[in-house]
Amino acid sequence: MTVKTELTREQWLTIALHQYVAPLLAEKAGVTVPTDALVSCGFPGGGSARKRIGECWTRMMSSTGVNELFISPKISDNPAKMLDVLVHEAIHAADDCQSGHKGFFRKAATAVGLEGKMTSTHAGPELAKWIADTLAKLPKITHSKLDLSSREKKKTYLLKIECPACGCTLRGTATALGVGLPTCGCGTDMVLA
Repeated sequence: MTVKTELTREQWLTIALHQYVAPLLAEKAGVTVPTDALVSCGFPGGGSARKRIGECWTRMMSSTGVNELFISPKISDNPAKMLDVLVHEAIHAADDCQSGHKGFFRKAATAVGLEGKMTSTHAGPELAKWIADTLAKLPKITHSKLDLSSREKKKTYLLKIECPACGCTLRGTATALGVGLPTCGCGTDMVLA
């Protein structure tokens, strides 16, 4: 009986970072990705999970003193995009996030083939070819993405109350108003509108 083993997203990303992306950055941009950098599939910590697809955290933010990179699970069904984002985040790790998207980052990003606005780069033709070639060498990844568009926001409804005497209106939650309706500043008991 043959047991099929598949890599987790984190294992796949770690192999991609240290065996493929780090050597690419060293060769094309002359930068060194820390060998202890960690990479995981997870929602970036800053901004909206619906918008950000990658993030690198500085060493001082980690209790283990390493750079921690995150690739959003909303793109994990697209290995080419995952590698594209991983290259971007690896450049941040190379200078411990010190240059933001300027100076060191810009120079390394353009040298390796990232294009577009530096805060949201994408692979140019040369890097896209490298990504395609690298995907042919990497093990297959079979994880699916998370669809955030179907996640419903919890709705909160505020009930309107008003003063029958002076017309003053307020809003409150059903829980708060269930305790009792307030008295208006004019001295009249407020009622549900």
